[in-house]
Amino acid sequence: MHKLLALALGATSALALLPTTASAASPETGQIHMLLLDAEQQPVVGATLRGACRSDDGAFFGGKKLEAPWTCTTDAQGICSAELRLLPRPDSDRANACKALAPTEITEAGAAPVKSSYFTFFADGQTQSYNLLQKGASWKHGDYFFQSLESRTAFDDLVGRNTGEFYKRRVTIKDEPATPALTLDTAAAHVPRSRDYPNTEFLRARIDRKTREASVEIVVTDTYIDYAMHMLSEARYGAGAKERTVALKVGKQGSTCNMRDLFERKCTHQETVSFPVDMEAFRQAAAYRPGQSTQWRFQIHAKSGHARMRSLSHAEFHALAQAMDEVLAGRR
Repeated sequence: MHKLLALALGATSALALLPTTASAASPETGQIHMLLLDAEQQPVVGATLRGACRSDDGAFFGGKKLEAPWTCTTDAQGICSAELRLLPRPDSDRANACKALAPTEITEAGAAPVKSSYFTFFADGQTQSYNLLQKGASWKHGDYFFQSLESRTAFDDLVGRNTGEFYKRRVTIKDEPATPALTLDTAAAHVPRSRDYPNTEFLRARIDRKTREASVEIVVTDTYIDYAMHMLSEARYGAGAKERTVALKVGKQGSTCNMRDLFERKCTHQETVSFPVDMEAFRQAAAYRPGQSTQWRFQIHAKSGHARMRSLSHAEFHALAQAMDEVLAGRR
C-alpha cells in the first residue's frame, strides 16, 4: 500500500513538472474586404466607405473594449479593404468579433453620404471578412443591401463576373461517348450567394456528335418563400422588334415547409427551368470586348403572375462561344 501511494505521489509530481502549453491569443488585427456594386451589378468606383466597430473581451462587467474606426475607397473593380485593430481574447485563437458602433457611411463620387446598416465583422472567427454591398432598396440595410460572404471564393466569383478569363477557366466540358451530344456549361462560375436561397443562372451548350450542330440554353434556379409555387412558364429576352418569348422547360420543382414558415402558411419553393437562346442572339451577346462590364438581361414569368429580371455577363457568353468554337475546330 505504501509503495503504491509513493508511486502515485511521484507520478503526480512528475506531471506537475511538465511544461504547460499556453493557448495562443486571438489575432490583434483583421482585414475587411468590401465589394460595392450598383443596382445593375456593376462596380461602383471611387466611393468612400466609413465606419467604426468595437471588440471586447467578453466580460459581463468591467471588461476591456477596443474601438476601431475604418475607411476605404473602392477601386476600378468596386473593391476596398481596410485593416481593423481587434482586442485579443486570451481564451481563444480565433478573431474577435467587431460590432458596429454606427451605420456604415457610403459616399459615392459627387454625391451626398448615405447610411447603410450596422455591420458585424469576423463573427465566424476568421481574420479575413468578405462582404457585398449592392445598391438597391433594402428594408434592413437602407439604400445598400449588405451580405457577409462565406469565403474568398464567393467574393472572387462576384468580382470576376465581368471578365472573360474568369468564365473561360470555369467552362466545363462533359464528353460521354454514350450520349448523342457533347455538353459545355458555365455552372462552375456561379456559386450561390446563399445556402438557403440558391438562386443561380448559367449557360449550357450542346454539340450534336453527328451533325456538329450547336444549341444553347440558359438554366435558371429560383428559390423563394410564398403561399404556393409560382409555376415558372416562360422567358423573354431582346428588345423591340427583336423581343422573343419562349416556353420554359421544367427541370426540378420542390418545396420545404419548416415551422417558421408554416406559422404564416408559407413554404420555401425551388424551381429549376431552362430555355433556348437562338444562335443569332447568342453570337450577338458573345461579341464582348475585354474591359466591358455589360449584362445580357432576360425575364422569367410565372403562371402566378410573378416576374423576375435576371442577367448574365456578356463576358460569359464570349467565354462559352470561344470554348464551343475550339471544340468544333477539334482544339479541345
